[in-house]
Amino acid sequence: MLTEDIKPIVKTMNSVEDTAALASELSKILEKGDILLFTGEIGTGKTTFIQALAKNLGVKELVTSPTFVIHMLRDSGRVPISHVDLYRLNDDDEVESIGFEEYYDTAVTVIEWADRYSGFRPPYIELHFEYGTGENERVVSILPNGGEWEKRLNSIL
Repeated sequence: MLTEDIKPIVKTMNSVEDTAALASELSKILEKGDILLFTGEIGTGKTTFIQALAKNLGVKELVTSPTFVIHMLRDSGRVPISHVDLYRLNDDDEVESIGFEEYYDTAVTVIEWADRYSGFRPPYIELHFEYGTGENERVVSILPNGGEWEKRLNSIL
């Protein structure tokens, strides 16, 4: 999914608080119709980031990864969040059968394990999480793909 001609913004986080702070910054520019694709190994901070993002958007509901239900809509914040987890799905046909695309225009859509689907179309941003060198260190690479994402991200990061 990475675009060759655009360089990712790379941020290092040393704690859950650092993760929450980065999510807070990103939440400032989010609006209905935005799509955020999350990738990375288990335990690298994807769900923690999404929880902080939701909190900063004013979501009142408990935010957990929808691994078993696959999709959850949380609509108590300033914009609804459509939270999708593709971990248990095996191919593009299974992903397309759940119908989360119907929320694209009315919510911020966050998708964990986004690398399990090849049908995403720009504009979106990718957030790839990795373990860092320290025990609690995580590294996120944020890559804009299409639309005004590059300009919007540069305004906050």
